[in-house]
Amino acid sequence: MYSTTIIISKGTSVCPSELGHNNFYYPTPNKYITLAEDTEVEQLPWVGGGNLSAYKIIGQQNVVWIEKKYV
Repeated sequence: MYSTTIIISKGTSVCPSELGHNNFYYPTPNKYITLAEDTEVEQLPWVGGGNLSAYKIIGQQNVVWIEKKYV
């Protein structure tokens, strides 16, 4: 699979992850945080999430979920 990094703009609302069933990451329900700076991310090939897609923050272990319309 071809993977590229993209920049998510400062001020974008993202949903943090939480560990859930079978140690999968899921978006934390009804919790959003606002990015304080432009952030480089890589999309993960995960299914589900409804209108959200999973992204790994480059240089960190954090996974955030971003509404597809903002990417």
